[in-house]
Amino acid sequence: MMMLPNLLSGFLVCFCAIGAQGAVTAGQLSDLMTSLWHSDVNAATSVRVQLQGHTYTGSTSDRATSPLFSYVNDQYYFSRPTYAALLSLLDNYNHAVGSAEHTSAQESQEVTSFLDEISKTTVMQKAHDFLSQHGYVGPTWSDFETTLRQIWFATYPRHGGTYDSSGFEHVFIGETDSKGVVGFHNWIQFHLQEQKGNLDYLGYIFSKAPNTLGVHFMWLHKTKALGSFIYGTSPEFDIAMFTVCYLTHKNQHCNFSVDGHNMEVLTYEMTHGGGGHLGTGYVN
Repeated sequence: MMMLPNLLSGFLVCFCAIGAQGAVTAGQLSDLMTSLWHSDVNAATSVRVQLQGHTYTGSTSDRATSPLFSYVNDQYYFSRPTYAALLSLLDNYNHAVGSAEHTSAQESQEVTSFLDEISKTTVMQKAHDFLSQHGYVGPTWSDFETTLRQIWFATYPRHGGTYDSSGFEHVFIGETDSKGVVGFHNWIQFHLQEQKGNLDYLGYIFSKAPNTLGVHFMWLHKTKALGSFIYGTSPEFDIAMFTVCYLTHKNQHCNFSVDGHNMEVLTYEMTHGGGGHLGTGYVN
């Protein structure tokens, strides 16, 4: 008889811990994101952009005669471990929605190498600690890695029944469908595609601190009416920011500030086969 209150108490504690998952406040997010920002030792701080002409989503004019990125020290930054690991992933995907993705053993190993490299950074360690303390992931890196693989790298059908997409492909690389460009919210991919001549920057729609742009562009001869990203951030920062917002505020506004600058991130869930995946994530 004396065991019943203790047992009930255990259930109450467990229930409260689960309920606390939705209780992350904007203030807590602001403290975390500001800490991640200042801990991002791999940030490409010397990146320079040239905004040129202001434009709007429905424009058919090119308001920018030059590339967006006027200077990036590729040799210095892209040789760093997390950047190098990211770059190895960029040619692993078919950008066309409706074309099935097939992951080779080498490509699977490249994902593992990328996760291994970002796991060594303070940015990802702080993000893991925060999410673990609030009950969203387990306490070990192995727990967190399992979650990251599910969110970012597990494939799912974006339209129809073909396993043609993943969170990573959509956000970091970009995809194309019959209507134009979808996803594509990473500055590194933007810069590299400009260099290769695959992307034509058409002008900016908004620019705000810290380093946040909304831009109009064409990629592989298809239009992106509005693509947004933070430039100069490391791969681990983007993964950490979107993962935290996805787990704590999926399908809703994720509002926080970084050094007093208000920011809003939107992440949406794609569910298939009983597991949640990142459908998209972008700064607003």
